[in-house]
Amino acid sequence: ADPGGRFVDVGGLQTYVIEAGPQEGEPVLLLHGFGGSTYSWRDNLDALAEAGYRAIAFDRPGFGLTDKPFEANYSHAAQAEFTAALMDVLEIQRASLIGHSAGGSVLAHFALRYPDRVDKLVFAAGAVVMPGGPPSFIGSIVGFTPVSRWIQIGLRALATPERFADIQRSAYADPAFVTPVVTAGYARVLQTPGWDVGLVGLVRDSGQNTLTRDQIAAIDAPALLVWGQADTWVPLTNGEQLRDLLPEPEWVVYPGVGHLPMEETPQQFNADVIR
Repeated sequence: ADPGGRFVDVGGLQTYVIEAGPQEGEPVLLLHGFGGSTYSWRDNLDALAEAGYRAIAFDRPGFGLTDKPFEANYSHAAQAEFTAALMDVLEIQRASLIGHSAGGSVLAHFALRYPDRVDKLVFAAGAVVMPGGPPSFIGSIVGFTPVSRWIQIGLRALATPERFADIQRSAYADPAFVTPVVTAGYARVLQTPGWDVGLVGLVRDSGQNTLTRDQIAAIDAPALLVWGQADTWVPLTNGEQLRDLLPEPEWVVYPGVGHLPMEETPQQFNADVIR
């Protein structure tokens, strides 16, 4: 565990959590995106804490240092339920939530299931209005033990830190942002047992992630949408569609920023979120 980090049991899963700020502060939960972890919020937690908030980042199931059993349900709907269970463990009834990329989809599922537990929402390049996941039969195929085993073998052969860094560079407007330190921070998951099992589970269950436009439009919590104008992973057009579906959200676009605004322009991101 890093300084400020610890493991808590959530429904039998050892879950990695980093907290900053006063325990009596208004709680803010930070949900990372696909391939992310608590490391994604390294430039944001302290700013929220200094503003008086109880800031809590956690590794979602399938990612980071949290347990990754194959039998877990890794769909965004299930991860929304997991988020509620984590809040129960941390004795938090109501919170503001920040979701990046796929974490934004989990956020949307959470807001629909637990509207009374939501204060405000921040979607950072939120992958909410996206094409549907694979057909249900793909999940069945991936879940078939011989197939999943071959996928694991392939992942372990392909997922070197170098390839990891190549994928990372495409997420930033300036590829030079991906320094060896950043690569090591994101590649830390490759040192954990079952990281490949978790990835297979995420693919297997992804067919359950899609929300209809009517469902998205039913989210009525105050929302801020922040997007990088140069985002190629979840393009600005996706953000505009989400903006048009939600009831009067705030909308901020950062020029010259890619898919990770909280890392690429942390001071502006922090100021907008805190405001």
